[in-house]
Amino acid sequence: MLRKSDLDFIQGSLAELDAARDSVSEASRICVRSSNRAVIELHRGDLKRAAEYLAGAEEALRDLGRALRKRRELKCMGAVTLAYQEYAEAKLHFGMATKERILSFREVGVEVEPYLLGLLDFIGELRRMCLNFLRVGQLSKSERALEIMEGIYEDLYLIDHTAIIPGFRPKMDAARRIIESTRGDVVSESRKLMLENALKDFEERVLGRLSARKGGGRRP
Repeated sequence: MLRKSDLDFIQGSLAELDAARDSVSEASRICVRSSNRAVIELHRGDLKRAAEYLAGAEEALRDLGRALRKRRELKCMGAVTLAYQEYAEAKLHFGMATKERILSFREVGVEVEPYLLGLLDFIGELRRMCLNFLRVGQLSKSERALEIMEGIYEDLYLIDHTAIIPGFRPKMDAARRIIESTRGDVVSESRKLMLENALKDFEERVLGRLSARKGGGRRP
């Protein structure tokens, strides 16, 4: 039989682990929700609201960090990985909206793994931005967004040992498909715009010649 002292210790340890797991799950949930809301506000163009939600996500990450310091084994929970990854994506999006550049992993404030995964998820947000630019006729901005997408993918492709990061390869494959689809949209819109401009130029030249002929045929 086990000693009562051992049983008490085991019971206490498990109770502490269960409480820590609940804290980790709650903090992770709040971080993910706040990060997602920040991204929504960024697409709406409301930087103030986005910053507020991002601050909420950062507070949740601090709570998460305190819980993980007590029980380091919970760091491998899927909810923890997702929280840091979603926050990284939101922070990268905010950095692009406010500083017009990709933030480093030190600026984002997360470890390398969630930073890389967040970058790959950010490619999907860049596609959304690109399509929004195309919808309002801002072709140059859509081309810039596509250029950033391609740059992220090419840089990450050159990094070795990424196979050790769970989920990295599927996200790279998804990013490639997203970029190819976006490139097709941008090229199609570019060709459409070129055709429209060519037709407009042709119409103006024809109307100009007709006007010149009518003007030349007038008698005083």
